[in-house]
Amino acid sequence: GLLAIRIPRSSPKQDGNFQWLMPFDANDPRADSATWHFDGSLMDGEVAALRVTGFGIAITADNGDLLPIARGAPPRWCATAAAAEAWALLQVLRHTAFAPKMRTDCLSLLTTSRQGTALATGPGRPLARIWREIADILDGDITTLTRHGLLIWQPAHQTVHAVGERICSDGRKLSTVNWRANRLVDAL
Repeated sequence: GLLAIRIPRSSPKQDGNFQWLMPFDANDPRADSATWHFDGSLMDGEVAALRVTGFGIAITADNGDLLPIARGAPPRWCATAAAAEAWALLQVLRHTAFAPKMRTDCLSLLTTSRQGTALATGPGRPLARIWREIADILDGDITTLTRHGLLIWQPAHQTVHAVGERICSDGRKLSTVNWRANRLVDAL
């Protein structure tokens, strides 16, 4: 026998959502030099009706302490993993007065930043809408992210054996704190 039931889908939020899971204290002196780790994800990408994107953010102090964490979902039109990653970057920049130190496992964000605002926001670019907002926050120049070493790429989905072995885009070896933070934002 075959049983078919109709389950109503929840209506998607057009503006996405953002939720601090631990409160963010902008007055915490550790926040000024903290590193913001973020990751965007896509689940069930093959089936458009089931496709879900989301992101996670974790902030770590220089001494490795975990500061606030957050998660959220981009708007419905962000329907790819790359869009979720770019949206996560945008959220970090929206929640800071100045671009902080950031870490991502999405190499295309660094590549796009290096190519510059004109190319990232050009006609026909699928993520131009997000990059336009990022550029506005950065006074029109997205190369600021990579030129000043604010956005660092690190290898993703590594075992603990990668710590101290794998190299990040800044030429430094993957640290335990960065490895753990990346696993946390991936889970968020």
